[in-house]
Amino acid sequence: MHLHPDFYEYHRGREAATKAVDEPSFDVDQAIASFDSDPPDSPFQRGYLRGLIKCGYATTASQWDGVLILQKYFS
Repeated sequence: MHLHPDFYEYHRGREAATKAVDEPSFDVDQAIASFDSDPPDSPFQRGYLRGLIKCGYATTASQWDGVLILQKYFS
C-alpha cells in the first residue's frame, strides 16, 4: 500500500516537531503562537504544528489545529 505524498510529509512534520521540543531552549508555546500570524500552508507545516500541540509540553493551542488538515481531505 502506498501512502499519499502529503500524508508522508505530514508525518515527517510531526517527527520534526517531536525532535525540536527536546531541545532545551525550544519554546513550544512560542512556536505554536507563530502559526497564528503565519498559518501552516503545507502538509509538513500542518504536521509540525500538530506535533507541537500533541508533544505534551504545550500550554497553548492554535486556531489552525486540525482545521486545515481536515479541510484539505474532506472539502
